Amino acid sequence: MQWQDTKVVHVLSTAYTPTNVDKTNRKLKDGSVVQIPCPKPVKQYTGHMGGVDRFDQKRCYYSVSRRSRRWWLRLFYFLVDTCIVNAHILHTSDHPDDSLSQLQYRVNLFRGLVCNYSSKARRTSLQMNFVRRRRHKADKKPTGVPDNIRTCSVGLHMPAELPSFRRCRLCSTKAHNRRSRIQCSTCHVPLCVVPCFAKFHQ
Repeated sequence: MQWQDTKVVHVLSTAYTPTNVDKTNRKLKDGSVVQIPCPKPVKQYTGHMGGVDRFDQKRCYYSVSRRSRRWWLRLFYFLVDTCIVNAHILHTSDHPDDSLSQLQYRVNLFRGLVCNYSSKARRTSLQMNFVRRRRHKADKKPTGVPDNIRTCSVGLHMPAELPSFRRCRLCSTKAHNRRSRIQCSTCHVPLCVVPCFAKFHQ
């Protein structure tokens, strides 16, 4: 459909037909208000455009879109971003007590889709360099190790000796610097033997 507003507006809709026409208010230069015919999709978009703007805001944070001369590839990237953003919104509404940031959700999605099907052996740095959780008021200190590695197969996490002392990943802070020569053999992070090693893997 096409409608003349400040400029020509084009709308593509699967919910309405071109015969669906509604009325909308327009203010004239003399201050009077008149009703003019308007396609229903345009009026619906105007009434709900705040949601569209919020979607665009969420989508642009971590977009997978890339420049391409192939127009259909840009549409594909847009659909992938749309699916991820909508899935994150549904996950947040279904799990309000265990809500994830969009970045965390994308990392978990990536791990679930790729981790077991990669042709390359996973390097140690990949286990350590994924994003930390955002801090909240009641949130504990972020560990920097994904939960599916930190809490999975706990029997494989054994203490290993380091050549030098390093800061404990769990309890060391700027005010209280705690160092240890023990690290987890799976997570590859330094930890105090007691009680940090057990707490870290729970």
